[in-house]
Amino acid sequence: MNSPVIVLTAGLMIIVSLVLARQIYAPLKQTLQVNSSIQSDRNTLSNLQGTSPSSSVSAIPTPIAYSLMEIKMLKDVGEAYLDHFGLTDQDFALMQAAGVNLIEGNFDICASDEDVNFFLQESEKHGLKVVMPAGSGEVEWGFVCDQEPYPIEQKPVWQKAQVQAWINKWKGNPVIYAWDTSNEAGSVFPNASEDRLDKYLTLAQLQQAYYDVKAADPQLPVLIRMNGWYFYDNEDNFFTQGNPFGPKAADIVMINAYSNVEDYFPDFVSTVTSRGKYAVQQINPQAQIIIALGVWQELPLWYKPSSAHLQHDLDQLETMSHSLLGVAYFKYGVLGGEWYLPSQQDGADLWQIISQPTNK
Repeated sequence: MNSPVIVLTAGLMIIVSLVLARQIYAPLKQTLQVNSSIQSDRNTLSNLQGTSPSSSVSAIPTPIAYSLMEIKMLKDVGEAYLDHFGLTDQDFALMQAAGVNLIEGNFDICASDEDVNFFLQESEKHGLKVVMPAGSGEVEWGFVCDQEPYPIEQKPVWQKAQVQAWINKWKGNPVIYAWDTSNEAGSVFPNASEDRLDKYLTLAQLQQAYYDVKAADPQLPVLIRMNGWYFYDNEDNFFTQGNPFGPKAADIVMINAYSNVEDYFPDFVSTVTSRGKYAVQQINPQAQIIIALGVWQELPLWYKPSSAHLQHDLDQLETMSHSLLGVAYFKYGVLGGEWYLPSQQDGADLWQIISQPTNK
């Protein structure tokens, strides 16, 4: 017959063992979860590269609610040549109803105070934050407002005084979220082309712009936009002439992962996101990443994506959403213009996907 003392002692030893095991297992489980999260970005590319286009995008899946990304953004909202950029209160209400919380207009520092005030006031009314130009336009780099043609040999030259005066005029407005100092290193500037990379911005110029913008407004982050195709066409050495990046160049990097070309690559967005995020954060671990998707048509290069392709691209981003600041869409456009995303004749089917509610 067992002694009561022995039974009690054995019971206490079991309880103590269970408590110790739980204390040891809890931090181990947390560590494994963190390691799994870090590894997921690295595994995404290899998991998706074997996916065939026909099997993965033949039907439109149920849209996913993106609850882990802070930002849902629209780019190129409006057109610079129109009064109030061609926008009305209805446009801002549409964007708000679609769950968008950040927008960027299609204008530079040539824009009138009246137009910019309208843009900012309507954004505030509808709960939208705004990314403002501070180097993303050609005028900030020495090209005169509304002048064409430009001298064929003109290169971009940073206009510190003009840009800082512009920032000082608008800074402090509560709807301004960030300052944009570069759109794909000036690839859309006059005289820039793939065979004239010397007309693109250099890393030294991006760093100078970053320093001067921060000097004018140290409170807000600096954003740059990068061309995603550099991360798809190359396996390494991504930051070359035409696609510069380095320390003190940006706080937020938006990678334009536009898959809407004639031959759709189902692994494009996952490849660009994995490689781009890793490469950028190897240089600046604090840099935050926004992935921009193409939802417009501009033939002969850019084709309107199908609903299935857009959903497939979003599905890829969902697998990495825990490590992204957000997703952006290019472009919104303007009613009566060459492209207007919400319209039936342009992108209403895409707008429906973009407008799906989130769980935030």
